[in-house]
Amino acid sequence: MDRLKNKVAIITGGAAGIGEVTARLFADEGASVVIAARNEKNGARVVADIEKDHPGKAIFCRMDVSREEDWEKCIAAAKDAFGKVNIVVNNAGISYRETVVETTMETWNQTLAVNQQGVFLGMKYGIQAMAEHGEPSAIVSTASVDGLRGDSVFFAYCATKAAVEAMTKCAALYCCENHLNIRVNAVAPGYILTPMAEEDARQNGQTIEEYCAESAAMHPIGHLGKPLDIAYAYLYMVSDEAAFTTGTTLAVDGGYTCK
Repeated sequence: MDRLKNKVAIITGGAAGIGEVTARLFADEGASVVIAARNEKNGARVVADIEKDHPGKAIFCRMDVSREEDWEKCIAAAKDAFGKVNIVVNNAGISYRETVVETTMETWNQTLAVNQQGVFLGMKYGIQAMAEHGEPSAIVSTASVDGLRGDSVFFAYCATKAAVEAMTKCAALYCCENHLNIRVNAVAPGYILTPMAEEDARQNGQTIEEYCAESAAMHPIGHLGKPLDIAYAYLYMVSDEAAFTTGTTLAVDGGYTCK
C-alpha cells in the first residue's frame, strides 16, 4: 500500500479493461487518479466505484487522446482537482485485423491517431506538467509484443506499437539530457483478455472461447494474461521502486517473445 502516496496519475483508456484495473490499483496504492476516456458513462462508473473507498481521489475527464486540446483540458483538470501531475499512463489503444494490402487509409489514420499521436501528446503535455514541480515523475506507455515481433495481420497496429518503443527512448533521453526528474518507459503486453480481445475475436469471426484457446497456445506459459498483470507492471514502472529505470520496454507476455 501507499506506493503512489501523494502522486497524481492520468490514465488514458481508464474507463475499461487494463486502464480501469490500473486506475483502481493506483488509487489503492495512494494515488489520485484522472480517468481519461471517451465513454462518459463508463468513466463515471469507475470514478464512483473508486470514490467508495477513496473519497475525493478520482475524477473523470472526457478525452480523445488524438486531440491536443483534450490533453490541455485534461492536464488543467488534473491540476484544478489535485494540484499537479506526477504520472501519465498512455494506455488507450485500438486495433484492426488487417494486412498491409487490406489496410485502408481510414484505418491506418485512425490507428496512428490513437496509438501513436495519442502517446506523443501524452508525453509532450505530461513532461511539461511534470517539469513545473520537479517531483519524481513517470510516464509509461503501452507498447505490445506485436511491436517487438510483428504480425502480418495487424499491420498498422504493429507499426504504431514499434513506434511507441522508439518514442519512449527518445523522450527518456530528452528528460535525462535536460535534467528533468521524469522517467519514461513502456510495457509490452502479450495477449490479454480485455474488451479489445473480444473485438479482435469478432473481427476474426471467432467466439471469445475460440479466440482464447488459439491465443493461449501462442504463449509458452499456457494462458492469456489478465488486466491486473499489466496494471502491476505499470505500477512498478511509475513507482519510486523503478528509480533507475528509464527508456526501456518491459515485456509482460507469458514468454511470447522468447520463441
